[in-house]
Amino acid sequence: MKSLRKILTFSCILTLSIQGFAQAKQNEKDSVKYPIKDRRGDFLNQSSNNPFDIRDTSLVKKRVDYDPSTKTYQVGEYVGNKFLRNPNTLTFDEFWKIKTRKDEQAYFQQRANSLVVLNRRVTRPKVKVFDSYFDRLFGKTGSDLKVDIKPVGEINIKAGYQGQRVDNPTLPERARSNGGFDFDANTNFSMNASIGDKLKFPINLNTLSNLGFDNQIKLSYKGKKDEIVKSIEAGNINYVSRSVLIPSTQNLFGVKTQLQFGKLFITAAIANQKSQRQSMAMSGGASTQRFQKRLDDYEENRHFLLSQYFRNTFNSSMANLPLINSQAQIKRIEVWVTNRNGQTTNARDVVGLMDIGEPAPHKSNYRTRPIGSNNINDQLPDNSANALYSKLINNSNARNPASVSSVLTMEGMRSAEDYERTFARKLTENEYFFNPQIGFLSLNIPLQPDEVLGVAFQYAYNGKIFQVGEFSENIALDQNKGVQQILFLKLLKATTQRTDLPIWDLMMKNVYSLDLFGQIQQQDFQLNILYEEPSAGLKRYMPVTNKASEGKSLIKLLNLDRLNNRNDPQPDGVFDFVEGYTVISRMGRIVFPYLEPFGKDLQEVAFKGLDTNISKKYIYPQLYRNIKAEAQTYANLNRFVMEGQVRGSSGGAEISLNAFNVPPGSVSVRAGGQILKEGLDYMVDYGSGTVRIINPGILSSNIPVNVSFENNIGFGFQERGFRALRLDYVASKNFNFGFSSTRLTERPFFTKTNFGSDPIKNSMYGVDFNYKAELPGLTRALNKLPFYSTKAQSYLTAYGEAAFLKPDHAQQIGRGANGLIYLDDFEAARTNIDLRFPFTAWALASTPMDRFTLDAVSDSVNYNFSRSRLAWYTIEPTLQDKNSGNNPVADNLADLSDPRVRQVFTNELFPQKTTNITDVQLPTFDISYYPKERGPYNYDYKNLDANGKLNNPAAKWGGIMRSLDQTDFETNIIEYVEFWVQDPFIKSPATKGKLILNLGNVSEDILRDGRRFYENGMPTPQIPASIDSSTWGYVPVNPIQVTNAFSNNPEDRKYQDVGYDGMNDTEEANKRAYLINKIPNASLAQQILKDPSADNYVWYRDPSYDATKTGILGRYKYFNNPQGNSTIKGQWSARTQNAAEQSSISVDMNIKDAGQIITHWSNAKPVEGGEGTLNASLSWSGPLFLPAYDSLAGDVSINLAKGRLLEVNTDGAKLLDVLSLQSLFRFATLDLKGSLGNIVTKGTPFNSIDATFDIDAGVAQTKQFNMVLDQARVAMNGQINIPKQTQDLRVTIFPTIDATAGSLAAFAINPIVGLGALVGQYLITNQINRNLQSDYLVQGSWEDPEVIPLDQKGQPIDSKTLDTIRSKDLLKEQSKPENLGGPQSNPNNSSAPNKTAN
Repeated sequence: MKSLRKILTFSCILTLSIQGFAQAKQNEKDSVKYPIKDRRGDFLNQSSNNPFDIRDTSLVKKRVDYDPSTKTYQVGEYVGNKFLRNPNTLTFDEFWKIKTRKDEQAYFQQRANSLVVLNRRVTRPKVKVFDSYFDRLFGKTGSDLKVDIKPVGEINIKAGYQGQRVDNPTLPERARSNGGFDFDANTNFSMNASIGDKLKFPINLNTLSNLGFDNQIKLSYKGKKDEIVKSIEAGNINYVSRSVLIPSTQNLFGVKTQLQFGKLFITAAIANQKSQRQSMAMSGGASTQRFQKRLDDYEENRHFLLSQYFRNTFNSSMANLPLINSQAQIKRIEVWVTNRNGQTTNARDVVGLMDIGEPAPHKSNYRTRPIGSNNINDQLPDNSANALYSKLINNSNARNPASVSSVLTMEGMRSAEDYERTFARKLTENEYFFNPQIGFLSLNIPLQPDEVLGVAFQYAYNGKIFQVGEFSENIALDQNKGVQQILFLKLLKATTQRTDLPIWDLMMKNVYSLDLFGQIQQQDFQLNILYEEPSAGLKRYMPVTNKASEGKSLIKLLNLDRLNNRNDPQPDGVFDFVEGYTVISRMGRIVFPYLEPFGKDLQEVAFKGLDTNISKKYIYPQLYRNIKAEAQTYANLNRFVMEGQVRGSSGGAEISLNAFNVPPGSVSVRAGGQILKEGLDYMVDYGSGTVRIINPGILSSNIPVNVSFENNIGFGFQERGFRALRLDYVASKNFNFGFSSTRLTERPFFTKTNFGSDPIKNSMYGVDFNYKAELPGLTRALNKLPFYSTKAQSYLTAYGEAAFLKPDHAQQIGRGANGLIYLDDFEAARTNIDLRFPFTAWALASTPMDRFTLDAVSDSVNYNFSRSRLAWYTIEPTLQDKNSGNNPVADNLADLSDPRVRQVFTNELFPQKTTNITDVQLPTFDISYYPKERGPYNYDYKNLDANGKLNNPAAKWGGIMRSLDQTDFETNIIEYVEFWVQDPFIKSPATKGKLILNLGNVSEDILRDGRRFYENGMPTPQIPASIDSSTWGYVPVNPIQVTNAFSNNPEDRKYQDVGYDGMNDTEEANKRAYLINKIPNASLAQQILKDPSADNYVWYRDPSYDATKTGILGRYKYFNNPQGNSTIKGQWSARTQNAAEQSSISVDMNIKDAGQIITHWSNAKPVEGGEGTLNASLSWSGPLFLPAYDSLAGDVSINLAKGRLLEVNTDGAKLLDVLSLQSLFRFATLDLKGSLGNIVTKGTPFNSIDATFDIDAGVAQTKQFNMVLDQARVAMNGQINIPKQTQDLRVTIFPTIDATAGSLAAFAINPIVGLGALVGQYLITNQINRNLQSDYLVQGSWEDPEVIPLDQKGQPIDSKTLDTIRSKDLLKEQSKPENLGGPQSNPNNSSAPNKTAN
């Protein structure tokens, strides 16, 4: 009204002004060309046809009011409740006269327009939208149709262009320049949209989430009760089945609709399924699991009998369980195993003896008791049972770690057969279980094939105490030398499996694991022994037995069923659960009461008296005579199976589904066939995947409970198609029946599928009915019963269902009966052990047995008299590059063309192989043999000529050795050694030679004295230590090596880096003076005095080689010598008036643990483990410890093995973090921020890293970078800018696994490498990369590197393909890699690793 009053005021002023103006100038003519007039009368009597006259606004309300009292009409015009103009009063006749005139005018005007309308062309009528149509389609929200959209969230988009050009001559011209648009979009968006009350459109999208249910898109339409279309859903849907036999499905993406035609209801769905249905069983509040195991798979290297006596009495002792037929009782035991984890407490040198304590020793010369005696005292094990132990303890040298091996050898005993000497650790009581009456030992962790097990035990028999082996507390330190003496033990396992030795029989082959997590319970435990009869399936009985065993099940024949549930001697057909004897519950192990249950013991029980030709068809003696891998090849006899069920120990009311992020609503729980209700009988935690039964009646009734649920598929390329149709006909309010049909199809990613992974196309059809009627008569009848009153109505309910499953397979593997799957496609069936790498695994070999005589085996320099010089190395690629400015032999083209040192290209050996820039050149393992030159520690000076050359070179030898992590060749089917070798006589006058490979047990005693040598155990002025002397030199008295690194003080290095003899050149000259003085040639003697042991190390880039222009071959001649190979040389010039500070350093180092060294000098630890070599020559401006990085120049060569790269967010480690495959795939393909943040210590494990860098002005150019993993090889080329902390690298990954299901298997074992293979396979299907390799550009800063995937042409992958790769949820957290081997202790005062030798 305030605005209205302003308008009225303005109108009045305007009117007054006009009137005043008119009175003043009445005689003047209106100046407006078209005069404007206002109406003075009412709107009925006075109307204006002038379009320019002032029209009334919408505020003006026109009204005609009739006054019946005066019979007059009042015509008025109002603004609000006030008159705009003076009202006019008309009589009845006047009003109707005006009304009649207007009607006549309208009529004749309509008649006049009729001719015009008839003559006009027909026009299309305008589309008119009626509100009622949309109301009916979408429904009203309140009184009106409402469109409601509520968006929430954010969308971040980064866009730019990135291009580069790298003028690197090693790159093809096409790959030197590249570029493209770069987009990075992150979305966290949700929206609730609705049209009316029928159509809903919720959206939830989060690109940074890895959880499927965080990304939901769904279009939902709900019809009214009287509409045919009841609902339509599109997007993330679920299908709820009313059938019990045909399950519901939750995690679907597709379309679903529900229709109604009278009494017929139709539900149809078509979608892609994103989950798979699984089930678990529980009984009495604990989950039950079924198991089945073939009985050729016993646990080897884990369960052992303590002596031959306990083996001979095992069957009789276990015959009448729970009564034990044994008078022996073990009172005390110590268990020792090879010290592989670097333990320093409860660790010492031990000797395990096979024959100790045995009345019938394998070596008959130690026998002291009569053969075949029936006297029990002649059968009991004891240290005095034979003469071996007394001979050893009476020899003072037998306790000395330095001489015990010689003592045993002189006794005619052989290592790995009669004895084992090792550095062992004592197990705690929590690491093993032993039965004190039966006399067997079970370890918590199985031993590796090359580990040694020894025991000492004390037992009582008829009140008398016997002892086998020695207890550690009884053998004290050597008071003179301060070291622990040798401990003699009973040997139970050696480093090799020899079936012809007695200790083979001590390993129990009747103990089986159920392969279940946690311990087992006796309640509800079931176990059966079955025989797989050809073409007849699994049977509880043997097909043929003697008459005494007819009708007896296998479990009874094998004495596993002689008790009832109260342990009374009454068979009840159930497995006898006797804790500690037939079952070790905490370890989940089953123990048979016979040592050879399917061999001679079954022969004795079931086939006694029958022809041996009959029994040999059924018994399986090879399982106990041969090693396990060989015994398993007898498929015709391998027919025994163990199966049953076990109740988990987790118990309670909680069931773990072993799945996370279970789709809500997908869990169905049944107890005894009855469907339970969620919230009433059970509760579900869908995030953690657990079901908790809350109905106490179900828990106490021991009713079997089955849980069915859907498990989201973490990764997989098989598309699952789902179709369903449901018809429900409601015949009456009491009766309805229905029909169901579902089909689940899988589309394989590859047409070649393995057995067990074949894609399905299964269809299910079912019918059901449901009847429910109220029975009031029954209710009334029940109420008439005395003392009974009903509280609810009585109903009659009937339900029936039938279903039919039609299995089939996908058409991609064949139509109809022509489906094809592969039992084994033999992809990646060939496994290789690359003996070249790691390079640092090779060491100087010990003398082969055929090169020395028995009188020279112990502490004698004659042991090495035949050793010639042998050099082994991998040539630095820079030395083979004539264009490199850092190559000291670049101008010697003849040397670069020498076939013995030249580059070897891939296509020379593999002409058909397609190569790229990273594998054009093959890395070779070079060996140079100099038969006329004296090898290290060869003191045979008298057989040298005047020039210092060896006489009779044909009788000399040179060798190297290394350990193999895989020693079980039989199990792993390692059959042959394959290598390519260049003609060794290509530039030599020699015409023949021998290359000998020895596989098996190889002595590590390079200087044979039986003592363990390690360089950082040598004393220095700052670190005193006790040492001992031998014929070879000096050795540490303490055999325990605490750290793997030298002292931090560089002055201590010269006292420790002295080679395997523990002496520098001066000490060597004094030690060998008695031999040098006998050399008649004075000049030759002076030459030998410079390096009497011929063990001095010379770096292949030593300046002396540059001065003499030595070729590549000569530069590596002394590269493997152990003395002085960890030196650090440097110089620093102080700042003067005319010159700035300058620093230079040369590093030439052998590394035992790169991680320990880096951690010692820095807070970061980018590498864990890693042994190898580091060679560097660097110079820079500035102080030694504050370099100007932009002036850094030189070269660096690194060779590491057996380590892993860690993710560390510190400046000094960011570049290594980029090289970690976790970082590469996180940035390049999946962009999963934070998904690897919780596995920082679980970095990329590598077998070897070989890298060479040239540095100029702070920019490092990679000359070579190869990282070898178990299933892949990583190559890198490019530049690293150290001052700017940026990189410009090209990285290529070569997976070495197959492109089918084998990749998934590799993914489970090693997720990082498996991920590379899976991404590689995806690239194959898009025809981007056909060689199973993945290429990347790594650019930008170390802080925020950018990784760009490349296609086969070296161009960035288009954004659409990259988004498709990123959309695959491929990454799973990997398990922590196993211990890489070697001690893992923290160094106290060490910075560089050292060499060790025995």
